[in-house]
Amino acid sequence: MQGHPSASAVNANPLLSDSWFRSQLYGLDRTADDFPRVRQGELADVLASNAGLQQFAQPVIKQLAQKLAEKQSVVILSDATGLVLNTFGDMPSLEKAQRYALAPGNLWSECGRGTNAIGTALAIDDGCEIQGHQHFLTLNQGLYCAAMPLQMPNGQIAGVLDISGPAHFPHPQTFSWVKAAAKQIEYLWVKQSLHPQQWLMSLHLQPQGIDTSDELLLVFSDNVLTAANRLAMRELALSVGQLGSVTFQQLFPQQQQHANSIPAPLDYATQRYYFRLRAPQRSHFATPSEPASELPFSLGRDGEKMVRLLNAGVSLCIHGETGSGKEYVSRALHQQSRWREGKFVAINCAAIPEALIESELFGYQPGAFTGASKNGYIGKIREADGGVLFLDEIGDMPLALQTRLLRVLQEKEVAPLGSSRSWPVNFAVISATHRDLAQRVAEGEFREDLLYRLQEFSMTIPPLRAWPDVEGFIRRLWLELGGADRDIQLSPALLTALAQLPWPGNVRQLRSLLRVLLALADEGEEVTEVHLPAEYRRATVQPQSDRQSHDRRLISETLQRFNGNISKTAEALGVARSTLYRRAARDKRD
Repeated sequence: MQGHPSASAVNANPLLSDSWFRSQLYGLDRTADDFPRVRQGELADVLASNAGLQQFAQPVIKQLAQKLAEKQSVVILSDATGLVLNTFGDMPSLEKAQRYALAPGNLWSECGRGTNAIGTALAIDDGCEIQGHQHFLTLNQGLYCAAMPLQMPNGQIAGVLDISGPAHFPHPQTFSWVKAAAKQIEYLWVKQSLHPQQWLMSLHLQPQGIDTSDELLLVFSDNVLTAANRLAMRELALSVGQLGSVTFQQLFPQQQQHANSIPAPLDYATQRYYFRLRAPQRSHFATPSEPASELPFSLGRDGEKMVRLLNAGVSLCIHGETGSGKEYVSRALHQQSRWREGKFVAINCAAIPEALIESELFGYQPGAFTGASKNGYIGKIREADGGVLFLDEIGDMPLALQTRLLRVLQEKEVAPLGSSRSWPVNFAVISATHRDLAQRVAEGEFREDLLYRLQEFSMTIPPLRAWPDVEGFIRRLWLELGGADRDIQLSPALLTALAQLPWPGNVRQLRSLLRVLLALADEGEEVTEVHLPAEYRRATVQPQSDRQSHDRRLISETLQRFNGNISKTAEALGVARSTLYRRAARDKRD
């Protein structure tokens, strides 16, 4: 067994000290040997849901494994949670890997196994190598591991590429091999998933660097940046939040968005690059010159970003709690977009009986089935032509129907039931769900290829209780419901009280309450707290101990959701990193 690292050795390395701190925060026992893993049946589902990752990674991984033939090491591919999907290497190395639970189905998240290359790379969203005794769990201290996260073109993390071998064996080139292989995978992923309707921009410091895995890749839908490889995001200092938000003109204000076949010089910040720009195979349309208004929950210019994406034909997927305003936001986006002259057509995939949803979406010819209208029905998709199709609760769409929907979205034409003819359609798609679609894919209930098509860009609507200006939204909603038309005002005290309620039913619950208050109020009346229904007047004060327990659980769950990433956890909770550290230290004392 390897010796324990000294406290000074851990503290001297910020990456290690942060990772060990998180490992302690998770309450891990350093002598534990009961490693988490999934059952074989569940593994098959996870493998199926990560088909895209494996498709782009495996050719590169096989080449990497050949390099390691005599290095007593294995190459590991994990998903974004740290679950091992595939292990490549020679049989003796694989047998040793089994002893360290590196076989497929084993979970190497930091919250499950403490400091380790796979889990820590996910936590810091960057490459790392962990030498034997630097592992948090003593059982893993016979290993050397080097890992690099794999980034999808949309900026999200898809998984991790890792090389693991015996700690006593020299590994002078291992980390550089992992980083080079990850770079190649991300390069192929952007190039091979490019849609013919998108612009592709390649940049390099040297003209001869174009068309190599060292080039920076930027993908634009019309003039909006929607995808990039990690090299481009790091070198151009782009954040994931800018994907779907920043435009070509904002990035390169001195450059026209015109295609060129010969690399041309371009200055960005203080650096000169050479670039080539490939145009899409369709006409260009511009986004509105006037910025869209901010959405009610927005902390930045989320409204403008989402409208730009919708105008560019990017499919949006909105996540959020039931009643959190997903349809409300979608209708606002429709009204501010270039699709506003067309209809906003909503269909709730969970509310329509499975036997009827196909005819609702695609329409039907007269006499197509028993009970069909003698006039037929064009269907929601054709109704949405020129506008927006809103698919609510998309996670509940029957699996058999998903194949037809995918075909319509790809081919932009629809054939009604009972007809051999197809009609061309052109519309924007917004889908919404309160479900975890990736989990639905893993369970075999949702097609992975449809997920990628519907979720070209995703956003999460926070629950109403977390919106920064709930009072302002209540005023706006009151106006929309007709309060001002009848000269009925909400008192300031009532507004404050309503803004502080937890709203488990979110916007839907708030809208229902306001409708009740409006219906019961007289013309010109001011509505106060006494007009509230009894259940809203009964204020409950949560005991301090309950709040602390709730906060502790919330921190732990959020930390695990972001794979131990302190910065992302703090951002999600709306606190500073230092606050999170102080809270963890206080909980430890308690």
